[in-house]
Amino acid sequence: MIEEFWGLKEKPFLNTPNGRFLFPSSEFNEALARLLYHVKEVRGGISLITGDIGCGKTFLSVRLLESLPKDIYNKALVTNPKFTQSQFYKTLLQSFGETKHYRSRYNNVLLLTDFLERNIEQGRENILVIDEAQLLTPTLIEEVRLLTNYEKPDKKYIQIVLFAQPEFEKKIRKIEQFNQRIQVRYHLEGLSEEETKNYIRTRLTLAGMSNPDIFSKDAFSKVYRISKGVPRVINNICENLLFIAFSLNNRLIEKELVIDVARDLGFEDKSEKEN
Repeated sequence: MIEEFWGLKEKPFLNTPNGRFLFPSSEFNEALARLLYHVKEVRGGISLITGDIGCGKTFLSVRLLESLPKDIYNKALVTNPKFTQSQFYKTLLQSFGETKHYRSRYNNVLLLTDFLERNIEQGRENILVIDEAQLLTPTLIEEVRLLTNYEKPDKKYIQIVLFAQPEFEKKIRKIEQFNQRIQVRYHLEGLSEEETKNYIRTRLTLAGMSNPDIFSKDAFSKVYRISKGVPRVINNICENLLFIAFSLNNRLIEKELVIDVARDLGFEDKSEKEN
């Protein structure tokens, strides 16, 4: 009923990394360009992308892997890396497509090293992406560092890209031997006010709406100020706005409705309080 009311073919504000709904903000494009340059041209060390919760790090990790051709790159994606050492290496092997593994860390390390070296000899690059890297324990941070030791004189066996919340940066600053291995650092910010407006309109259009101008100018501004341009918060607010406006039979979403819906979700415009 809601989709019919708004002329939608699907839900436009789901918090899933669906590539069709990707909105390439200036921050997103900059981060992706830096990663692709490092992976394709520099080919070494560790890259680290940080960003607050909901800023699009997972979307960026998916787009990075999609941008690397399968015939050249052997890719592995690990999410929520809360593992023991043994589980960590088993997960890496499985993520790279290696079905064989052992119980012991030592044997799995040998197996992984052999696997990575074979790919390099066959002209393929190995890239490991770890999302939610702030969950890595100090022990696993050291294991990640050790992976970068496997190399030939002119090439690393594996390239590693970490996506993490900002607190991970503070943690690794205290681990000098790991901190020195990071060759690319970038912090992903939220969308600008204009990008927030375009993000909402783009998602509505991609979901099938022929005329996405259902927000007043003040409503767009209020969504931006409350969300601070964080895509996940924007999605949560807008998904609920569509439902409430439908239930009220409102075809135009005004600022007052944004304030009410955001308050119900536990969000507020802090700048308004300060003023």
